[in-house]
Amino acid sequence: AVVSTQSTGDCEVSGLAMSRHLPGLLLTCSADKSVKAWSLTESSASCVTAREFADSVSLHTISLCPDYPSMLAIGGLQCGLQLWDLATNREFREAFNIPAQGS
Repeated sequence: AVVSTQSTGDCEVSGLAMSRHLPGLLLTCSADKSVKAWSLTESSASCVTAREFADSVSLHTISLCPDYPSMLAIGGLQCGLQLWDLATNREFREAFNIPAQGS
């Protein structure tokens, strides 16, 4: 049974990643150059933050670092490997109860 259907943008989702360390964290990347972090519950999904990677023609793959749970590796056409530490984003930290660095 479908629990929730969300619009992810104008283009298809080309990559998905689920966090083993942060329950409810789903990451998507798409051909529209965007990466989105979603908070999932049993009955809903909401986008907590998004970022466009303008250097890319399109994004194809996304993965979380197993040793640093908020670090993403994103790959796409003509952008090589890009890294994004989600912990630098206030909305992400608030959604997943992560203290700010230096706190």
